[in-house]
Order: sequence, then C-alpha cells, then structure tokens
Amino acid sequence: MSLARSVFLGAALLCGAMPAFGASDDSAAQRAAALATGQCASCHRAQAADNPPLVPTLQGQQKAYLAWQMRAYRLGFRDDPQAHDRMWTAAGKLDDALIDALAAYYAAQPPPLPMPAAASLAAKGQSLYENGVPSRNVAGCAGCHGAKAEGNGVFPRLAGQRADYVVRQLSLIQRYLRNVGIMHSTVEVLSDDDFAALAAYLQSL
Repeated sequence: MSLARSVFLGAALLCGAMPAFGASDDSAAQRAAALATGQCASCHRAQAADNPPLVPTLQGQQKAYLAWQMRAYRLGFRDDPQAHDRMWTAAGKLDDALIDALAAYYAAQPPPLPMPAAASLAAKGQSLYENGVPSRNVAGCAGCHGAKAEGNGVFPRLAGQRADYVVRQLSLIQRYLRNVGIMHSTVEVLSDDDFAALAAYLQSL
C-alpha cells in the first residue's frame, strides 16, 4: 500500500466514519463559534504573526484536515510533544458534532496575511517547495499541498503559517516525534537550512 493511500485511509477512519456537520445543527455551529472566538483564540489567533511561538493559525485551513487532527488529538493518536502537552485535554472534551462545526468554522474564515521573509531565503524555499531536490530523490511539496500551499482535503494549508511553527513541525516529523507517514521519506534528507528556507517561503505566501 502506498504512503499516500495510507494517509487517506487513516483520515477516513478518523473523519469519514463520523457524522457530518449539517447546516441545520445551529447548536453545534453556535458552540463552535463561541469556542473558537473564546478559549481557542487565546492561542490560535486570526493572524499567524499574533500567535504565541510554535502555534499554528487555523483560519482558512482545510476542513477535512482540521477534523482529522482534532479527532487524532482526542484519541491520543497524535502524540508529538505539543500535542499531548497542549491539545489532548482540550480536544478530549469535544464531541463529533462540535469537531465538525469547529472545522467548518475555521475553514470558512479568511486565511492569514503573508508575513515578511528574506528574499533570498524565500526563493530557495520556493524552489524546494515546487521542485523538491531530484538529486536527493526528494519530491516537491506542491503535489500534495497545492501550487500556492493552500492545501487539499487532509493535506493541510501551509501558506501563511509562522516560520517557527513550520520548522518545528518538519523537525518533529524528521525525528519521528510526529507520525505523518507520507512525510518522513520526503523530509528525512533535508537539512536545517532547507527547513528554514521552506518556512520562510511559506510564511511569505
């Protein structure tokens, strides 16, 4: 089985079998909006530049990805350090309807604004993102995350995320401290300089 297929099957187990959030479920939508603008907003702010260090912005993120990750947190399936320190307890209180409503709420929000990045570093990151490193058998990122890093279903939006968050997540994946099967082979031969360049490019989008 391919790694990409494994990712989609894992997402199906965590997302597809769960009840979908419907427009008629006003209660879940209202609870989601209150939670997102209240407790969640203490860390996950509308603009990535305003977030605490290492915290992602959720606005404009892919709905399927958010629902998958929240269920992974709730089940303890996502076990990287930030996950179990910050999110396991919070996500453990979410029911399926609220998870779907939160995912829909964030996906409908305007994405974060681009942030400045050193031009030369961002240019290197753009080349890595679009083309990968053929000499090291590294595929580009655009095939899964989209030409403008806007994401696609369970593949997350990366555009506009803070560079420190992107570098941290790539490092966790490379060291197998975050289990994202399809990503390990992609990042295993990349250097810290490569991570910095990719992160600079992504936060500038």
